[in-house]
Amino acid sequence: MKWLLDLLGINVTQSRDELAEAIEHVVEGIEPRLRLVPGYQRKLLPALKKALNHIDQTVERIHGPLVLDRKNYIHVPEVNALFASADELDSMFLNSGDISNFLCQPRAVQLDEAWALLCVCKKEKAILGMELDGDKVRRDVPQTTVNFYDHKLMAPAADVDTVRSGIKKCIFDALITHGLQHIVRLKSQRRELEDQYRILHARLRARQAAGNGLSSLLASADAASQPPLEDVADELQEMEAKLQQLPPSQAVLDVYLEEIRQIFDSPEAFIQVEEPCYRLNQMGVKVENNSLASAYTVCFSELQIAKVLRRVVALVQFRRECPAKAGVASQSGSYLHV
Repeated sequence: MKWLLDLLGINVTQSRDELAEAIEHVVEGIEPRLRLVPGYQRKLLPALKKALNHIDQTVERIHGPLVLDRKNYIHVPEVNALFASADELDSMFLNSGDISNFLCQPRAVQLDEAWALLCVCKKEKAILGMELDGDKVRRDVPQTTVNFYDHKLMAPAADVDTVRSGIKKCIFDALITHGLQHIVRLKSQRRELEDQYRILHARLRARQAAGNGLSSLLASADAASQPPLEDVADELQEMEAKLQQLPPSQAVLDVYLEEIRQIFDSPEAFIQVEEPCYRLNQMGVKVENNSLASAYTVCFSELQIAKVLRRVVALVQFRRECPAKAGVASQSGSYLHV
């Protein structure tokens, strides 16, 4: 967990409780009023430790290092599988703003090599292809291709430990944002119920208070386009029952604290890592294990975030030379030049 303390600027040797500042980072990012809840740090501490440990273990399981260059595109199956061509590999580096900005920093000028997180989308597609069966070619064979696209390089750094720390900090901040979004939804639901209750209550009172003369005539005209009075009363009663199920105003912060505690106590519900392996041929087509066709086995790390976003990730290393012309890949296969 030192990665988080370092990134938050916490001096472990001088802090009585090095995790207290991390808790304050969470509270400040989600709901600062939680500091009004007695013992909020003590209540959040076990869940925070669990979340940090899970993030540690998740990032440490990310595959790597993969050395990205044109030579390894030919000889390393994982690199070959991730890119459609060596030119696509070149293009990814040359079009990466994060990499360009990193290499322009004074501390990066003397680097011969650097590190980053490679993040790509994966798509499996069912097709009808061809297959060699002995001396015969079979056509319209059901096959599955595995394609990778939308390559992005993130968190570049001079060493792999710094990259890992950056990834962990990014996940931790994303978990805080996830908690914030949950609390915002709870607040919005409460406000929506209260607003609907006030509108229904005002509508019911107005219709019940309609008297004789012009006010009665106006009420009758309005009633023609409105639901029956009994339906409004029933809806109001239903809305009131929902409001009674909500915690009272004086206890709402305790509820928010418990919601956040549960989120950090179940970090695996927010982010998971899987390590699938594929047996692929040179065309990126899945090959059955019992097949005699030429194929290679590749394994990747797949991050799933909030059960919605899924990406293949890998820690990668790349070389950098300094030729005369900036921004052009050299014949030696190096990619990044300034």
